[in-house]
Amino acid sequence: MALFGRSKKYYQFYAQVHFLTCETCLSHHGEISEAPHPQPPLHPDCRCHLLEFPATELEYYQEQSERMKLRAQNELLRRKLWRQAVENLNGSDFSKAEELFRQAAQVEFYLEEVEQLCAEKKELLAQNPHLRARLQKLFVKFYRMKFSLDKYRPIPPRLILLWETQGLERIKELLG
Repeated sequence: MALFGRSKKYYQFYAQVHFLTCETCLSHHGEISEAPHPQPPLHPDCRCHLLEFPATELEYYQEQSERMKLRAQNELLRRKLWRQAVENLNGSDFSKAEELFRQAAQVEFYLEEVEQLCAEKKELLAQNPHLRARLQKLFVKFYRMKFSLDKYRPIPPRLILLWETQGLERIKELLG
């Protein structure tokens, strides 16, 4: 018990773990503090927030914090792998890029990043139909795998089917 009968409060930082979330916000994901610091929003368009909880629930939130930090670290690693894969597309060994894309997709696969890749590598893809076909096959496979991740289990199957259908059509449109 703190002074005057008030119990101590803690704060946990929540960032949306997504490919658009900045590295600064991801680095704070799951942090627990006694003072509300850092105080979101950290930048324009920041979607982070703090959750206040009592000291009696500290152990639970500390366990949760470890899972949250691991998820944020995995997202940062996924980004690094994706960037390396994109860089390797310029080389003659597609298998290295393919392996890096595969490792990244095991964490998450974002259709928006495929769109960015296609815009960034437009010339390369236009000149190399074989590369386009291999990427299309690979990304179709990853997009189908995406919805088997645990985080998609609570979503109604019909909605997942709709998302999957639209995403597969978009991949074929981009790389067809």
